[in-house]
Amino acid sequence: MNIACHDPHPARLPWKRLALLLPGLALASTTALAQTAGQARLEARILDYTGTSNTRHWAIVWVTTASGTFIKTLWLQGESYNDLLDPHWADHCGVWAAARGTSTALDGYTSATAQTYTGTNSPIILTWNCRNAANAVVADGDYKFWVQYAENSGQGPYTTSGLTWTKSPTGATNTYPNQGANFADMRVTWTPAPPATVAPTITSAAPPGSGTVGVAYNHTVTATGTAPIAFTASNLPPGLVISPAGVISGLPNTGGAYNGAIRAANGTPPDALQAFSIAVAVVPVTIGAVGLNGNNLVISGTGPANGTYAVLAGSNVGQSSSQWTPLATNSINGAGVFSFSTPFDAGVSNRYYRLRMP
Repeated sequence: MNIACHDPHPARLPWKRLALLLPGLALASTTALAQTAGQARLEARILDYTGTSNTRHWAIVWVTTASGTFIKTLWLQGESYNDLLDPHWADHCGVWAAARGTSTALDGYTSATAQTYTGTNSPIILTWNCRNAANAVVADGDYKFWVQYAENSGQGPYTTSGLTWTKSPTGATNTYPNQGANFADMRVTWTPAPPATVAPTITSAAPPGSGTVGVAYNHTVTATGTAPIAFTASNLPPGLVISPAGVISGLPNTGGAYNGAIRAANGTPPDALQAFSIAVAVVPVTIGAVGLNGNNLVISGTGPANGTYAVLAGSNVGQSSSQWTPLATNSINGAGVFSFSTPFDAGVSNRYYRLRMP
């Protein structure tokens, strides 16, 4: 009788050793590979065999990863029927047949076998949308285009080592040396697709809801989305403007309530809209004192804190607004107090001064 002993508490193997013992076990990568959309264009000229006019010609193009993993057959010219599993293809294009295994993924079929390459399949010019057999965009990285051609008599030459190019967010053009008497003028051009545009979304808070005549108003509107984003606004208080970059600035000059909307646009609909309501108050300027300080006339008073006022001079208090002469634009301090000084001209019989907001 044979008795087998079983330890109910086997020693635990370190994880690294366990992974070595179980080669089929793999850790999933948490790094997502970039998948830049775009197109890769292949150009290649086949240098024909010397053959009789009734010799049939075959040609095929496929793409693999840099390590040789087959992705898709891109182009073929051969049998009039579209059956990639037919043994005729392996007879003439064995390198391709070995690479593709049982894959029947095909992008394009041109025509039946021809009697010459010229004008039929040379030069080969094709464009791959960088999608695999499942129609998914392949990951960024290095890829290879392969070309093989043959006469009806047997296996034909192919692009040795493949034509390697890199798929990335940056476009590039690769050229390759001629390969003997078989291939010439080979070029691969990778062109990334323009990035998808994203409609704007306003991310900043609505403009401050209050302002004062003569007091600087400033607010910056921000938005996410594809640049450039242009900002406009409707029904801002008079004296305020918005720049294309979204800066609302200026000196309100008319009191009242103003309701409008800010619009952010970048050409991708929909535009972003943000409503606003701004109440502009009027704080009058009050003249507290007028006097002489040496040869200067000094006018002081009060008004809106941090406001801006203009001083105008005239010879007649009743003259029209356009006849008043601007002397200066001054600021009221944070306490709401101002003082203005101007040279006094004793030779002028009548002189009047006006303060205006702003």
